[in-house]
Amino acid sequence: MRDSKAWRRILSIPAALGLVALTVAACGGARPESSSGDPTVAGTVHVCSSCHGPDGRSISPTFPRLAAQQKDYLVAQLQAFRDKTRADPHAQTYMWGMAAQLSDQNIDAIATY
Repeated sequence: MRDSKAWRRILSIPAALGLVALTVAACGGARPESSSGDPTVAGTVHVCSSCHGPDGRSISPTFPRLAAQQKDYLVAQLQAFRDKTRADPHAQTYMWGMAAQLSDQNIDAIATY
């Protein structure tokens, strides 16, 4: 399953949506309070917290802490993941698929959160 077509299918929208559904189900459907009234941002923040921890305070060495990062840094990183220009192994494994469908507006709102 190392060929690029199979890998792209794994990281496709259905795979990402399946991960969102599994994450929401595993967490009892609860969604965090968000300063954004956009339900897409609230749902995305909820998914991000499954790896990066509540409020971006990860305790895992695999997933970086996002709390206290500057908005411009987060925007640049999310755009790099989405555009597949950040090519470290963890980016390819986790973040390319997660960021694939984020619009610039969603990225800005998530980084603001």
